Amino acid sequence: MDAKLKQRLTGAVILTCLAIIILPLLLDGTEQERARVIADIPEPPRIELSDITVQDIERQMVQMEKASEARLPKEVVDETDYEASPDFILDKNNLPVNWSLQLGSFQSKENATRLRTQLREQNYRCYILYSKTSDGEIFRVFVGPSGSKEALVKMSVEIEQKFQLKGRIVRYRIEEDREQLGG
Repeated sequence: MDAKLKQRLTGAVILTCLAIIILPLLLDGTEQERARVIADIPEPPRIELSDITVQDIERQMVQMEKASEARLPKEVVDETDYEASPDFILDKNNLPVNWSLQLGSFQSKENATRLRTQLREQNYRCYILYSKTSDGEIFRVFVGPSGSKEALVKMSVEIEQKFQLKGRIVRYRIEEDREQLGG
């Protein structure tokens, strides 16, 4: 072997031995620190058991039931016969007949959304339906639905005065819900 290599190996062995001896002394905590850590452990909490009987628990349950019954509202029975005067009419498929007021058809989604926003600012319930045609997409703006055509006629007059839009009353179809745009 070469002399330089022997000197390097000897130096590496000596440094490793010194590290093995000195590092544990430097990194090890003192006895006082170990004793203090052990002394910082708190005493376990003391648990006091009270004598509870089944009768006490049953008595508390009865009291809680009485208190909750006192807070319940009185039961009110509605005696109205809804079958005699239905609020809606059913078609041949047993679906309610409702009506909507169509105010416009747009090729631009932005224009339809703008009109819907203006109507909602005036507290009208409205929605947009879209459909695909050979000319592209059509976005229709509706107010409603309502079970009363008369209410929509009144709304149509109001909207015509406020927005200068003449609408037409059309049948609302539940199956068109899947084509609604943004609620």
